[in-house]
Amino acid sequence: MKSKSIAIIGGGPSGCALAILLKRAGHKVAVLYLEKRPEIIVGESLVPAVIPMLKALGVEDEVKSYSTFKPGASVWLSKDEETTSPFSAGQGKIDPYAYNVPRIKFDKTIFNKAKSEGVVFFEHLAKIEKTGNSDELKLANETIEFCKDFFNGQPEWIVDCTGRTRTIARLLDIPVKTGKRKDVALFAHLSGAEKIDPCNIHLHRLHKGWSWRIPLPERTSVGVVINPSHLPEYGKTIEEQYDNYLKADDTLCRLTANAKRETNVVKYSNYQLISERFYGKNWVLTGDAGGFLDPIFSTGLFLALKGAFRLAKAINEEDLTPAALKKYEKEQKWELQVWQRVVDTWYNGRLFTLFRVGQDRMHTPFGKFIAPHMVKYLTRIFTGEAVYTRYSRYFLRFVTGSLIDLMKLERLHNRDVKDLQVN
Repeated sequence: MKSKSIAIIGGGPSGCALAILLKRAGHKVAVLYLEKRPEIIVGESLVPAVIPMLKALGVEDEVKSYSTFKPGASVWLSKDEETTSPFSAGQGKIDPYAYNVPRIKFDKTIFNKAKSEGVVFFEHLAKIEKTGNSDELKLANETIEFCKDFFNGQPEWIVDCTGRTRTIARLLDIPVKTGKRKDVALFAHLSGAEKIDPCNIHLHRLHKGWSWRIPLPERTSVGVVINPSHLPEYGKTIEEQYDNYLKADDTLCRLTANAKRETNVVKYSNYQLISERFYGKNWVLTGDAGGFLDPIFSTGLFLALKGAFRLAKAINEEDLTPAALKKYEKEQKWELQVWQRVVDTWYNGRLFTLFRVGQDRMHTPFGKFIAPHMVKYLTRIFTGEAVYTRYSRYFLRFVTGSLIDLMKLERLHNRDVKDLQVN
């Protein structure tokens, strides 16, 4: 492997994790970033599939010290119907736990780890330019000067880790594939909300949209995902819309009746996007800069970190040959697309139908036979392992498709679809 000079644009978890892995391999790497983070950041509930990467980076103990231990996930089909999946029920190959993390602290942990391992940081808004009509990019002269010619001219590679800013994709006007839904997420941190014990993430299906409740130390993150067409009826500002929606919805009103909002309300939109291209002559996209999904199964941070690990492998082991880059792009797209299909089962009602089959058909001989498999593989959606074996993918496709017909669950599913239409 030949040592390379690499400029990483963006100092979030994906960029810093990539910098750590590349620095360990002996590359000349620097991170260009701006210390501009919102008060709170979506992606606070980790999945167990993140834990091996935290261990590899050497940060799990620190993350554990300020986070809430997360043993599973709970889904509320209605205000009176709850189904809980401890991660251990997935019987996977990874540790059956995760953490709910204050993202500002978590991001700083990865950032500080990179610094402690010798990664060079430049607090600077990196400017990237095209080089004529070619597919090659370069750092603008003012950026090179700010970095005091760290790269001895231009870096050999520029990696875009700017998240949803998508610096390179916007510069090159790279086409994207967007999801069908155009929901928005409003969320804030509350104190005094109903206590969650054990500290699972709780997902609530609401009359309009759905919500999450994530137990953090001393606070609860409460988010609402909703079709934006509904928001004007709750107020003009996002604060009014969020506060009034919590009061108007029966479930959230009960859970947050004595709560106080401790932060501003943050709004996220357009969170289902996959870039058509992930690399060019001397540039690569990773993390959210390449694609991101709906937050329903907490895969965002996991996929961002996994993209960094995958790209580091392509650089360190495969030397970024055209074949390695093509393989990297294919794997990134596949990962996003297959998880998007899993996300779709939440919104088309089929996942809710399966959660209810225990009440409807599991007393039958076939129901008793398939029940253990359903528990295992549906739980793996929440651990982050659901799509990584062919059997898991085929099984999930079967139970969210043919099984509904086989067990004569059309009536149950039609009710779920009707309920979801208001969302």
